[in-house]
Amino acid sequence: MINYNITTAILGISTTACIFWLIRKYSIYIRYTVWWVFICASVLVFSIFPQLSDILVHSLGISYAPAFFFLAAILMLFVKTLFMDIDRSKQEVRIRRLIQRVAMLEAKLEKHRSETGNTTGE
Repeated sequence: MINYNITTAILGISTTACIFWLIRKYSIYIRYTVWWVFICASVLVFSIFPQLSDILVHSLGISYAPAFFFLAAILMLFVKTLFMDIDRSKQEVRIRRLIQRVAMLEAKLEKHRSETGNTTGE
């Protein structure tokens, strides 16, 4: 039977390789890669040094180690979702402003066309 440390290390290495492949193919924005590389590094560290997780959990006063990791995962997902919502809100504001600018330019263009008598739209 395969040791869980080896399985976790393989998972961390393959996830890291996948993230770097996505960066190389420009499929993921470079700003988001820091988050994923941090996650992959954490998985690798805890898989290589499983005693570290026991020490960490014990120092925090938690008696059941998997509960800590589930809590940490939920908190990280919450923070990630919050940052994504902030980014999406900024993008929405920028898109609305861009739509308004395009509408103003179209109005100016239409006014210019009506003043010059060019109604063909070219």
